[in-house]
Amino acid sequence: MSDGEFRKLQLTGGSTMIVSLPKTWVRGNQLDKGDIVSIEELGSGDLRISALQGKDTKTTVSIDCCSLEVGLVDLLIGAYLTGTSTIEVNCSGTIGRSVRKDIREFLRDTRGMEIEEDTENSIRIVSILNPSELRLQVSINRMYILISTLVNDAYAVLGGEDVDLLSDIQDRERQIDARRLLVERQVASAIKSPSVEKRLKVDRYSAVEHANIARVLERMGDHAARLATLVKDNSELVRTKPTEMPLMAIPTWAQELKTLVHNMYTKDVSIIHQAKTSLVTLIAAIEASESELWTGRGSAERLFCEFQISESIRRLCAYGINFAEALLNMLMNERLETK
Repeated sequence: MSDGEFRKLQLTGGSTMIVSLPKTWVRGNQLDKGDIVSIEELGSGDLRISALQGKDTKTTVSIDCCSLEVGLVDLLIGAYLTGTSTIEVNCSGTIGRSVRKDIREFLRDTRGMEIEEDTENSIRIVSILNPSELRLQVSINRMYILISTLVNDAYAVLGGEDVDLLSDIQDRERQIDARRLLVERQVASAIKSPSVEKRLKVDRYSAVEHANIARVLERMGDHAARLATLVKDNSELVRTKPTEMPLMAIPTWAQELKTLVHNMYTKDVSIIHQAKTSLVTLIAAIEASESELWTGRGSAERLFCEFQISESIRRLCAYGINFAEALLNMLMNERLETK
């Protein structure tokens, strides 16, 4: 079907207006006389017609691992993010150990993908998770919990708790990254398939904003892991007290982040804006403490470590502001849709 195709409305039965559907679209969705299609009015006023039955929408991506121009993991992640159902890795010869290692890394860093068939020269990876079975908010919540517990554990270690609280930093960071990839995969599926979009209960704009929020949380997770690593490696070196900036900012940051995540459901714009304003104030206070840091006396090693910790906390607050802005954008779009 060509782009920008136009069709005339026709009058039938004296009062009913009809329009014919393009044959290529009907055939492509394996529709016939008597089949049912879904007609939905969008917020823009446009109508969207979707097939409720028809062709199998499963897709396959094939990768020849014997002639790669880029890293295999990057290609596997790219295929995963497009929402493909099956990834086939093939080779004219025997698939080497390095390729198998890359595939294991890919399976570790993603969710819902498993090896269905493994031979000497072919490996088939299939999706066992329907993209519409898991709400987007579930992954957002999981990312939030991982980030907040990582920061709070680092805060607890600086307060005297056992450093073993931070023994699994890399594993928690990997889980955060995996959830972000899953959200982007689901969003891609929602954009391509109206049925997935409906079951996820988001429109396309909200789906994209969920992906933006997931990316913000991933960056927040990077700084949470960085903060935790700094604390783990230098807890005895740090002299900043929990009652001093920037450490005293952590409980407020944690509370405001909790407020933002909670308001993805309650959708109170004023509370979201208050959380954003609070984080802006926190950043100003942290920056002021950083300016005073270098005027004090202390070893360069300690001062540098404390500055890095301060920077990560400041970045956590900054990404919290990004979260609030993405959430406000999403809620404003919902209000426009309902008018």
